[in-house]
Amino acid sequence: MVSIRQQWLSVLIFIAVLSVAVNALVLSALINRYFLEYTTKNYEAHVEQITLYSQRSLQNLDVNKNQMVMDMETHLSDPITSIKLYDALGELLIEVSKDQRFGPDMMREGMMSSMMGGFFEEMDRIDLKDDTGAKIGQLNILRYSSLENSMATRMFRVALFTNSLISVGLVIIMSVVIGLIVSKKMSRDLKDTSVLAQKIDIGEDLEIHSSKVMEIRIIQERLEALRSKLKLKQRSRKNLTDALLHQTRTPLTILKSHFEGYEDGLIHFTEDEIKTCENQIEDLTVIIENMSGMIDADQDMDEVRVEEIDVHAMLTRIVKGLSVQFERKGITLMLNSHEKIKIKSDPYKLSQAIYNILTNAYKYTNGNGRVVVNYQEKDGRVCISVKDDGIGIEKEEIGQIFNAYYRGGNANKTQGEGIGLHVVKENLKSIQGTVDVTSMLNVGTEFTIKIPKVI
Repeated sequence: MVSIRQQWLSVLIFIAVLSVAVNALVLSALINRYFLEYTTKNYEAHVEQITLYSQRSLQNLDVNKNQMVMDMETHLSDPITSIKLYDALGELLIEVSKDQRFGPDMMREGMMSSMMGGFFEEMDRIDLKDDTGAKIGQLNILRYSSLENSMATRMFRVALFTNSLISVGLVIIMSVVIGLIVSKKMSRDLKDTSVLAQKIDIGEDLEIHSSKVMEIRIIQERLEALRSKLKLKQRSRKNLTDALLHQTRTPLTILKSHFEGYEDGLIHFTEDEIKTCENQIEDLTVIIENMSGMIDADQDMDEVRVEEIDVHAMLTRIVKGLSVQFERKGITLMLNSHEKIKIKSDPYKLSQAIYNILTNAYKYTNGNGRVVVNYQEKDGRVCISVKDDGIGIEKEEIGQIFNAYYRGGNANKTQGEGIGLHVVKENLKSIQGTVDVTSMLNVGTEFTIKIPKVI
């Protein structure tokens, strides 16, 4: 299995070598073309100079032959290998060739010739004439058969090929070094992103440095957003589970207290008592239906079911349901209002909010205490108040008591999870209601619920 780092290095080296190779081919083609043109023009210039010099020398018989040989040797430049000068009678006057020269250049050319093999040669014959047009001699110039096969051209090509190989080697080394540095950074970022995905999968937290590579950084940001959404969903599901479990305790507690009261002979199962128990069973049924909906994580768990509600009848039912529990602790629970008011709202959410407030009053009110429930209609809204003479709430804590899992400093001795008032606020919010609190330590607390008559 090939890693991204290895793929990156392979692609980088391939591109680098390909670029150098293409560049070398293009440059060698252009340079070779211009070099051949230069060599051709240089050969033609030498031939013209040799011809003019030979004509002047044949017409001036006083010229020293040794001087002529030395002058001719200066024209033994690639591709010329030999020069012979004949007089009008065909006698050889001067002969110069590269074989007669000795020096570093000749040694290098000899070595190149032996490595590459021999070259084919051709001879150019030029008739020399005086000003009258009479033939005064002949010039034979021996050269390589093709300028492309000349020693200089071949040496140039070898040098070009050698330099190209060196360039390729340098580019490969630089590509590997740069590729290792860049790929190491990219590989580290990708490994961090992979670890982040694994941690999200198993539900663990991990902080990583943001990558400077845009595409990798986008993936990291998307993973972080996904982790936040999963956390939020898990937290919401936990809150919902805790709220539903908390809500089951109220009807179960009421049913338990009624059955215990019946066993102790404190109450008799009259029609009203049976109706109260039936109402608690209905509340449990609604809660269980909500729990079954938790299987679908995307299902709306805050669905509002609007019905017509008789406020007095609902509060009477709630007070009767909790009266046995309050009486056993020695707390007086009473409903002071009797006005007939009807509203359109969600009976389950509203009654659950009132149940939770009354349960809090029960927990934090001592024996021989008193809890009073009132309601009234005001400015198109219905106000329901629950007032107790319990232990009260610290002024600094009033703003936090509706937060999930928060418990006041003076509530630590009382059993609870700090979820009840949070449910109150969320339920009332879903039916467009509000809840306010006023409290004094060791004096008591009053909760006031305000809801619209119609939602």
